Amino acid sequence: MTEHYRDQVRAFVDQHVRPHVDGWEAGGAYPLELHARAGREGLLALGHPPDTLPEDAPALAVLVEELTRGGAQGVTMGLASHFVSLGLVQGGDARLAAEVIPAVLGGDQRIALALTEPQAGSDLRALQCRAEPDGGLYRLTGEKAFICNGGRAELLVVGAVLEGALGLFLVKGSAPGLSHARRDCLGWRCLPLASLRFEATPARLLLAGKQASRLLQQCLLQERLNLAVMAVGSAQLAQEAAVAHCRERRVGGAPLLEKSAIRQRLAERHAALSVARLYVDQAVRWRASGQLTAAQAAIAKNVAVDTLEQVARDAVQVHGAHGCVEPALVERIYRDARLLAIGGGAREVMLEIIGRAL
Repeated sequence: MTEHYRDQVRAFVDQHVRPHVDGWEAGGAYPLELHARAGREGLLALGHPPDTLPEDAPALAVLVEELTRGGAQGVTMGLASHFVSLGLVQGGDARLAAEVIPAVLGGDQRIALALTEPQAGSDLRALQCRAEPDGGLYRLTGEKAFICNGGRAELLVVGAVLEGALGLFLVKGSAPGLSHARRDCLGWRCLPLASLRFEATPARLLLAGKQASRLLQQCLLQERLNLAVMAVGSAQLAQEAAVAHCRERRVGGAPLLEKSAIRQRLAERHAALSVARLYVDQAVRWRASGQLTAAQAAIAKNVAVDTLEQVARDAVQVHGAHGCVEPALVERIYRDARLLAIGGGAREVMLEIIGRAL
């Protein structure tokens, strides 16, 4: 089933993503209709019925990889990151999940995760957004920053402090007291980022306390694995572009690839990418069997992103000036790579997680 699903995603990318990526990057956003189309074709549900949240780590890895090969990580983040938020909804409120999951997997609504804050980054212990009870609902007051699709998602899963502990809440994008401002970013230019402000905004509680923390940590494993798969996919694109350019580019009457220094540099990157892919593929298998640990997810993310940054840097270098101008693919990958080293937990945070497992 996974290979059939891969063919479906690849055909979707070839027809509806790759031909338009340059324009979306220049314009600052991919169209929201892309969600609806992907939902109608069954891609957002990983080829499964959209009424329940599927647990299919290999298929999710396929979705992330094939979308990434479309040439813009922003599209991947937009169309493949909903499983983290939906996992939190499913773990918190069965009745809400029965409404939200089919709507998102069917492409009718979009959902975004809003944890990061301006002063705290992703440190959940330093959150300042507060939740106060108000009858059967809650009211949120505070700010969130750098939220992917935060200004155009119909639903938000928001982390806030409730009675001194972490609470996870579901907020409608149209809720009163919620405002947003667009943020321009180094990479992921076709994925609008937003700062959010909550002013006594109504919200529904999903989970709180230790239950919320445990579930969030499990869901973040998937986010980090997604980013690792994305990094490997982007590195493969950059490597292929570098090799193709060096075969065509002639210096002194001979292809650039015949220069020993260039050939050996690309060989080193190919070797590193091959090893990174093996580990990330194994991490996907661990996730599928329920064995993926926090340290393994952190290793996968750091190894894959480090490899991507090396490959992307050398891809730009061998392209010369051609690799430094838009809309060159390697120029975009080089910019996008920086965000992968920060999103989902910065590289240094991943090292702390790995260190605690020693």
